[in-house]
Amino acid sequence: PKVIEALARSLERITDARSEDNKMRVAMIRALGSLKDKGATEILTRIATKQDEKQNFLINRLAAQQLGELRDPSAIPSLIKCLFLFAPNHPELRMNDVAAEALILIGRPSLEPLLEVLEGKDPTANAIAKQYIGAVKARRPDLANKMTLRQVTGGEASFALGALGFSEALEPLLREAGSSDTPRKLNAAIALVRIDVPAADEARVRSTLKKVYGELPKGYSGIAMRGQLLAAMAHTYDPDLMPFIYEQVVDKRANPELRLIAVQNYALLANKAEAAQLSRAIAAEPASEAGGYREKFEERRALLDLASECDTGVDCWVSKAASADNNKARKGAYMLGRYGAGKGQAIDALVGQLGSDDLGVRLSALMALDHIADKGSNAAVSKIDELRTREEGQSVWTRFRVEALPIQARLRSRGGTTG
Repeated sequence: PKVIEALARSLERITDARSEDNKMRVAMIRALGSLKDKGATEILTRIATKQDEKQNFLINRLAAQQLGELRDPSAIPSLIKCLFLFAPNHPELRMNDVAAEALILIGRPSLEPLLEVLEGKDPTANAIAKQYIGAVKARRPDLANKMTLRQVTGGEASFALGALGFSEALEPLLREAGSSDTPRKLNAAIALVRIDVPAADEARVRSTLKKVYGELPKGYSGIAMRGQLLAAMAHTYDPDLMPFIYEQVVDKRANPELRLIAVQNYALLANKAEAAQLSRAIAAEPASEAGGYREKFEERRALLDLASECDTGVDCWVSKAASADNNKARKGAYMLGRYGAGKGQAIDALVGQLGSDDLGVRLSALMALDHIADKGSNAAVSKIDELRTREEGQSVWTRFRVEALPIQARLRSRGGTTG
């Protein structure tokens, strides 16, 4: 407590915005978070929510990030505000990512407050989101005219609820996915992929994902949205979604880019029989000079050959997942996500790839771990901590942490630890 008090006093004495001042602020805020003492919550929330042109907004972001280190539920109302706060006069500078990360690290106590935000019942969140839209409108009216209050609040809440993963969010997210607002329904659909869905509700989620996909815009604006949802569907590892993904492969009316995404995801998840089906589709696809895309589809041939070799054999896929070859490692990870539930050797192989030099391999292993480690994984939790210590500040960690920290929190929770 005395250290916290001294750091708080020191922070209050720094009133200028020179480079030296900000360096001192950063060091002191990091020190407050590293103490892991909830006595630091008050000063950190005050800094995180401070709206002052003299305070560099990166300081707000850092304070919110350190609140996640404390895991203090009393910080939740402030972190909900931080989901929507922006730099004065610069609405493009936000802290929604670090605020969501902190809420996720706090865990279950964040669930109900986020559900309130999702359903439009949090007056503070609504007020700040309205201010945010107003600030965007002052600079980019073309963007602001397409934004709605529920779009802004629902998007942030959906992301955080999906990352938390609790099944209690199922019904609210299903309702959100039924919205007539395209961004809201897309965000909710992607969140549905990430939560723990009871077996009895899997068919409802599957049906909702297909429905949302079909309702997304048909033109250019919908290509990225559909591609994003197709990739999310692949991370369900749901065999009953494979026919739907295949339909997108052979739909010659579909956008070529979407067909290529479908081929990629189907090939990553295909067993021997499914690989043979995709091979027939590739053979039937016209070549480029005839207006088709056979050559591009053929680029996934190596994945299909691996499927023919291993089919559904977990031991075989364990060896591929541990490979130094990135193609083999990614395919192995996806197949262990599909067939390796609860198997120790599968979990070990995936943990071994969390430190891969290739971000795609890392993420494939991480997503598969999230799916199959139903009792948590202390080894995965420790490995992510090790990577964080070693790579903090590097671009690879910055890109990896977005998925790694929420999944680490879920694995820790499943294993019954909160450290």
